[in-house]
Amino acid sequence: MIFIAKFATPQTDWKRTVQLRGKQRLVAGVVAAAFVGAVTAGGVTLAQANTAAKAPVSSVQVVVGPESEPGQPSSARCPQGMGAINGGFQAISFYRSNGGDPYDGVTANAPFKDGKGWVAMLLAGKVRARAVCVPEDQAPQAAVGPVSEEDALSVARCPEGTKAIAGGYVRDTWYKNGYGASLDDITVNAPNDSGTGWAAKQFHGKTVARVLCS
Repeated sequence: MIFIAKFATPQTDWKRTVQLRGKQRLVAGVVAAAFVGAVTAGGVTLAQANTAAKAPVSSVQVVVGPESEPGQPSSARCPQGMGAINGGFQAISFYRSNGGDPYDGVTANAPFKDGKGWVAMLLAGKVRARAVCVPEDQAPQAAVGPVSEEDALSVARCPEGTKAIAGGYVRDTWYKNGYGASLDDITVNAPNDSGTGWAAKQFHGKTVARVLCS
């Protein structure tokens, strides 16, 4: 009796490999479909999940106040339904002596009492205030500190559970010589150590701190 052994040809192996890979792809496709189906059944598609993960973009608007008269305030008021989150100023004219030394001073640089804008003022020159405004539901709360003693701190404290994110000061008194040159300056304009308020202090005069809290 003669036994004939049959060996798989390369062509047969290739067919089996294709069939095996096809089954593997089919299983992977079924698993992927089941995963996507489960996510979709939960009410959120993968595209929706990716979109939801992106943080919303706030609508920020910068407001520029009018040029002030010499030694007078400029106010940048936020549009209706918005509040200030920060601000500052641009000096249009800053007085100096005949020798070129500055004798002006920034006597106010602070949020409004109600937090709806920003105010700035120079001792003698012209200034323009600027405010960074956000929608009211995103805007911080404003608080005003007491009038300080001379050469002493005024601290505007945030409501409980909030922290200072910006602030400033408005002078109550400001020292100057008989020629109108500034003899005063701001020596403190910063959040307090705990971050629960804003501190301001002048070299000679009295000041009032203001703070924005969130």
